[in-house]
Parts: sequence; C-alpha cells; structure tokens
Amino acid sequence: MAERQIQHFSHKHPLIFKKEQNDSGLVFCSVCEDPVLGSSYTCNQCSPAFILHKSCADKITREIDNPIHPKHPLSLQPPQNGNFCSDCNQPCSGFIYYCRVCKFGIDLKCASKWKNYCHDHKFTVLKNRTIKFTCDVCGKNGDVDLYLCGICQLMVHKQCSWLPLHVKIGYHNHRLKLTWSFEDTYPKNQRFCSVCNGLMDQSRAVYYCHECRSYVAHNTCAIKNAQITDATKTTPDDNSKHKNNQTKSEPAAQINHFSHQHRLTLMTDHHEVDKDKDDDHLDDRINTCNGCMRPITTTDAFYRCAGQEESSCHFFLHLICAQFDRKRHFELHRKHELTLLPRAPSIDGVFRCYMCNTFSQGFGYYCDNRDVCDVYIIKEEGFYLDLHCSILWEYNKSLKHEAHHHDLYFKIKRGRSSNQCKGCGASKHIGWFSCTILACNFNLCIPCVKLPLTAQHRYDDHHLKLTYSVTDMLAEHYCEICEGPRDPKHWFYSCSDCDFHCHPHCILGRYPQVKLGGAYKHDAHPHTVTLVYKERSVIPSDKREHILDCQECGKPCEGLVWECSECNANIHRKGYCISH
Repeated sequence: MAERQIQHFSHKHPLIFKKEQNDSGLVFCSVCEDPVLGSSYTCNQCSPAFILHKSCADKITREIDNPIHPKHPLSLQPPQNGNFCSDCNQPCSGFIYYCRVCKFGIDLKCASKWKNYCHDHKFTVLKNRTIKFTCDVCGKNGDVDLYLCGICQLMVHKQCSWLPLHVKIGYHNHRLKLTWSFEDTYPKNQRFCSVCNGLMDQSRAVYYCHECRSYVAHNTCAIKNAQITDATKTTPDDNSKHKNNQTKSEPAAQINHFSHQHRLTLMTDHHEVDKDKDDDHLDDRINTCNGCMRPITTTDAFYRCAGQEESSCHFFLHLICAQFDRKRHFELHRKHELTLLPRAPSIDGVFRCYMCNTFSQGFGYYCDNRDVCDVYIIKEEGFYLDLHCSILWEYNKSLKHEAHHHDLYFKIKRGRSSNQCKGCGASKHIGWFSCTILACNFNLCIPCVKLPLTAQHRYDDHHLKLTYSVTDMLAEHYCEICEGPRDPKHWFYSCSDCDFHCHPHCILGRYPQVKLGGAYKHDAHPHTVTLVYKERSVIPSDKREHILDCQECGKPCEGLVWECSECNANIHRKGYCISH
C-alpha cells in the first residue's frame, strides 16, 4: 500500500501519515507542542523529526483574525529564538501567530483560548473539590465550583462561565461591549471601574464603551446593573474600524437649536477680534458661549444667531455645545435621566453645579424628579450639572495635569473628605482628581481642574500663566488686583515680564461661568434688579467696599446679589436669605 502523504504549508517537505506512533517515548507536535497520542503526519527527511497532529493539519490555517489583535490578521510563523507570547507572557519554542506590523504574537494555545468573544463551549464542572484557582474572566481567586474548559484553557467561577457580548446599563448612553485584556481596544489606562470606582487591575474581561472610549466596568458590575444583554446581535461598527476613527460628517452650515428662537449659522474661519472700547486692548476672546459660559476664541468653531445683524440678537454656541444630547444618563446620578435645560428656571438663570459646587449660568443637565430625588446640595435648586462638568465626568475619568507628574483619576467623595486641594486648599468638594500613589498626596478639586492655563487682565498686554509654586516660600506674597495676601502654597496667575501676580478668582471672577450685570424682574421688588457680586475688601476701611443689608432679611448681602440702582437696595439670591 502506498504511503499516504500531504504537502502542508507549515513544512517544506512532504509529510507521511501515521495512524499511531511507534516510538517508545512521548513525542510532541512541532506546531502546537502538545503530546501526540493518536494519528499524525511526520517528515522522514528532518532530524529531529517534524511531527504534526492530524487535527492540527486539518484545522490550522495560515492566517487568522483574532479579537486579541483586531487591527491586522495574524500569520502563522515557524519557531524562532526570542519568540514571546503577548497573552501568557511566556517564551514560545513552537509556532506562533504573529503580526509583523505591530510585532505582536501569540502561541497556538492562546490563539485558541481567546478565539471567541462569547464562550460557547461546554464547561466541565468540578464540584466539591478544594482547588485554588484564579478566574480568567474576573481575576478573583476561587476554591470551589471550578468551571473548566479544556478547549480554551479557561478556569472560571460559575458566575463567569457565560458572558453576553453586549450589555446596556441604564445610566450610560451607549451599549458596552465585552472586551478582553489583550485586545488593542482594551482600556489599559482606565484604572477604575465606572460603576463601583474599584480598581480594574485584575480584570481580564471587562465591558467597555467603544463609542465614548472612557467608560469601563467590571464584568460583574456591568451584568449586575444591566438592563439589556445581547450575546448574538452585532452592531455595524463591530466589524469595522472604531467609530472615532471613521470620517465624521461635516457639521451643518445652519441649524435650528432648541435653546434659541432663531436659526444659527456656523462660523469656522479665523475670526476678527474686536477692540476694547476703553483702551484698544486686544484679546483673543471674541464672545461668550451661551451654553458653557466660557470664552469663544479666534480659533473656535461656533454657531451664532443668523438674525444677529437685523435683530441685535447676540447668541453664540461652541460647535460642541450645540451637539449635546437633550436627555442623558450619568453614572453620577443613577436614579433618573437628566434633561438639558438651556436656562435654569431661577430669576437670573443661575444654578449650582453638583459636581464642582459652584454657580453657573447657561446650559445645565437637570433632574426634574424633585419629589423623589434626595441628591441635592440645595433643596430649592435641585440637581444640576454644568456642561464642563458633564464632559469631565463622561470623558475624563483620568487626566494628565502639568502640575503633577503622575496621572490623576476621578473619584467621588460624598460626605466629609480628608482630601485637600493642592490648588486652593479646599476640602469640601464632591468630585476630585487624585493621584493613586499615596506618597504623593496630590488632589485637585474640580474648580481648580477647570482653571484655564492662561488668563489676561484688561490692563495688561501679556498673558498671565497659571503658576503652581513660588521660589521663596518665606517671603510675603500679595495679589496685585485685590492687594490682599496670597498663600504661597496655592496656585496663582503670574507674568514674569511684569512681575504681576494675582489670585485666580481676582482675574477670572469668583464665578467665571456667571455673566454679571444682567437685568431681571424680581417679584419682591418694584424695579428691575441687576445681578452683581460683592465681597468684603481685604483692605481695612476700604472706601470701595459697598456691602448693604438685604431688603428682605436685614443681613449683609455678600456673594451673588440682586441690586437695585434706583433704590440703592440689595436682595439675597433665593436660598440664602433667612426670610425665605
């Protein structure tokens, strides 16, 4: 009988079929390195012999697509010195699937192990046996009810023995996708779970938002909080490049926006800067965005009211501020969906943001379930998030700040906190960006994170730089604007050319997201009132100080105050007057 032979791509010589091994010793497959106990193919021309499992000859392909490395196909490569598996972190003496572009390789066992996103093989359950193991899905230790898959080389807990491909959590806007730890899209820099805020270090399989690219959850947290699970359906972007890498459609030249009664026109070119009427001072700020209440600069794309020329309607929106969803879920406020309001219902449109604990105008995400929602800073105002804080929460769970050499990670600290902000010394805040290295003891409150890196004073031609330390801690330090002392441990704005230094709040304003000087009709007063800010002067007997008693309660009016210029009267804002 003629010998049965094949020419396999894995070897240069013909391979002879053997139904069983005649060798007295144990031999191993040259490709997968597992013992050969049954039929195989052998090369009689090589020494040592090249041996191939029949199953390997039938199933192994030249090239595979694997979820571990979705960017490029992996090609089967022969053994070479120095080969290393990127999955198990072990040297490879056998064949390897390899990407030459990325220099990424996995051995055949690991390629099989992570072949499927959803595990669909039958597990062998080892019950009533004390076997210590580490779960390959959640990374936690176990010693009972081991679920074992010999095909994929998986050891998992019972609750981790099946995971859906997608889940939908109620307080996140997009579906989360099951993502393995060695995928290119695995969020390696996300150290904390977006659901429980616990560390992600030992999690090999997580649920990740490939749309936001900032939301990641332990698989146990995602399953526990899932409203919808889906193991079979795929979305159009599952087999294509990431949505963020695709070419985005151009923004519309004109839009109708729910926040304004007129159509808005897109402005994208470099914009002219108007001269200041007082001293011809030039600044790169041309307007204020009515959404986030932050400056629109000469290089920003923004929408403006199309009827501005005819109706003198000065309404402006950053391009990104015009694209916010009107309804959103936030993990910070899991109970209810938040609604985007173009203006708070208070007299002056001012609200207090829950996350940064400061006042703002403009757009705000609001919880309108006031009767059943107990998460309020001020009961009269309700739960609000300003646009900047909503971005910080949703997209910047970690950030790199030039004031510190390590990454900072977002944490929620409810109740009394031991944190102290390095920027301003404050300790009573809800949200913090902190360094996880305890020896650093570096924490930043949200208002300090939101400080711009540069600022400009109307009477100075130079930009002032946000400065984090002083060279002489023992010297006396003063603010050039309020003329009061400065704490040398706290941040300040400075100009080295002019030797100019000032408090951040003195140049930006105590509430930079509130537009002062607006006129409003107050129910408790017959005349129009103006929104102003007042505080005590640091200079004794300063004649510029103009603190008046409240018309309603008789106590001094400080902070944000309604002022009537006709009556020379002041009224506390609602929530701060003891007569209300």
